[in-house]
Amino acid sequence: MNLRDQIQQMIRGEIPTQALLGTVLSVDRAKGVCDVQPAEAGAPVLYDVALRAVEGAGGFVLWPAVGSFVVVGLVDNDPNHCFVALLSEVAQFTLSTAADSLGQLWADLFTALGQLTVTTGTGQSGPPINLPAFQALAGRATALFTS
Repeated sequence: MNLRDQIQQMIRGEIPTQALLGTVLSVDRAKGVCDVQPAEAGAPVLYDVALRAVEGAGGFVLWPAVGSFVVVGLVDNDPNHCFVALLSEVAQFTLSTAADSLGQLWADLFTALGQLTVTTGTGQSGPPINLPAFQALAGRATALFTS
């Protein structure tokens, strides 16, 4: 090993790990956390890795797919206090405030579209003729957004 390699090895030992790559093992939506297996061989599982800044609060949450890769950031280089910084695959996402959520907004919109009637010369119209298309869109929105 030459001098340059020795210096680099010494420096690596002095710089704390601040982020690491891992695989999502499970997601707990109630707590807003996931468990991550670091990619480094022999590294212990990181439990309760935060997906949001405050547990149970509204905001924007990307829910990672189980088995996907994530980059985990460590707060004060403490593996007991970490968060997901980047994701390779998103299963669903939440965008909400204390009073409402994008998922609920879409659900309400598609319900209203399915009940749409218009006044005609002979009275009220029936359900929209493209109701199945609205229902299909509602299903897609439910799969993508969570409240």
